[in-house]
Amino acid sequence: MATSPNSLSRAQRALLPCDKHDQDAVATLDKLDSASLMPLLPEILAWLQDLNWPVAKPVLQLMRKHLPLLIDPVRDILRGDDDPWKSNCLEYLVREMPREQQSELIPELQRLVIHPTPGEMEEEAHLTAEDILEHLQNLG
Repeated sequence: MATSPNSLSRAQRALLPCDKHDQDAVATLDKLDSASLMPLLPEILAWLQDLNWPVAKPVLQLMRKHLPLLIDPVRDILRGDDDPWKSNCLEYLVREMPREQQSELIPELQRLVIHPTPGEMEEEAHLTAEDILEHLQNLG
């Protein structure tokens, strides 16, 4: 991830969900402005590694309100090695982004389509990336 919890202040760490059931923390995060939310994004996005966690749906709803802020953290995820997490971010965040933000991720999307890893293929991340790229081309 782009930042580690150790680089956050104690007050910032206290804002993050403490476990997969901590939906109250997400409600608190929802009250923050973009500048306050930015340094927390990598840790917040970590709760999308498993969409079965109770906190995942509220996190998705929160993140969808801040799609323009997600380019760099999502790019880091797409360049990482957690294939289910990549797939979740593609399907539930990148697919929802406006075209301008999706366009900033074209190199990562193309890499997923052209050179998918076995894990990315198993998670069908390459297919989602292909759909997003096709949608971008059709809009252009």
